[in-house]
Amino acid sequence: VQRRRENYQSLYIRLKQFEEHFILHEPTPGSEPSWFGFIVTIRKDSPLDRTKLTQYLEEHKIGTRLFFGGNITKQPAYSNVDFRVHGNLDNTDFIMNNSFWLGVWPGLVEEHYDYISANIENFISKNQK
Repeated sequence: VQRRRENYQSLYIRLKQFEEHFILHEPTPGSEPSWFGFIVTIRKDSPLDRTKLTQYLEEHKIGTRLFFGGNITKQPAYSNVDFRVHGNLDNTDFIMNNSFWLGVWPGLVEEHYDYISANIENFISKNQK
């Protein structure tokens, strides 16, 4: 758990320089999460495309995962389920379509995060408006 927290912090520090492109999620004040992964959300006004970015990272041996179920009201399993929705779920759809995970597995070290950050920087430099 401690190593996952440290790895989350390592990614956060490195990706902070790209905040014009990414929403960097933070823990709820007073919480101490055991991070599953590091979620990255591409901002609405960024020229970056999630599919192209994750494809680029995967091609460079950097594992990514999409945000699991996303807006579950759009999942086939819920097509015949009676449920109540509050609001329009625009934020849910935005997160579903613009977020992805990077790893914080305890076996990753600082050199891995340097590599991830360098590849993200390279992708961004090639994909500016």
